[in-house]
Amino acid sequence: MTGGVSGPGPVHRGGAPESVGDILPRVLRESGFTKSRRGSTLASLWERAAGPELAQETRPSTLQKGVLTVEVRSAALLADLAGFRTSELLSQFLAVDPSGRVTGLRFRLGVF
Repeated sequence: MTGGVSGPGPVHRGGAPESVGDILPRVLRESGFTKSRRGSTLASLWERAAGPELAQETRPSTLQKGVLTVEVRSAALLADLAGFRTSELLSQFLAVDPSGRVTGLRFRLGVF
């Protein structure tokens, strides 16, 4: 008999070892909890609120503490939206999504 702790060895479930970075997205996708689903819902709501032309030049990015950050393709459009149209677009968004999860809009320059 050799020295050491006796008992069952490590449990192998088959297959090659995988990193957590490879496993986690698959587990989240299989559970139905994905950022893309949430993102596509926000994108759809934003497109309905902003209209198809403006939606082509913008995209919702993050939602934190009720503030939806929208990325804008050009500096000129960013100045227009942030300076003159925030209230109008927020009203339009709230008409499309009255859930209350979005309470404000913020615009920033984006690359997409």
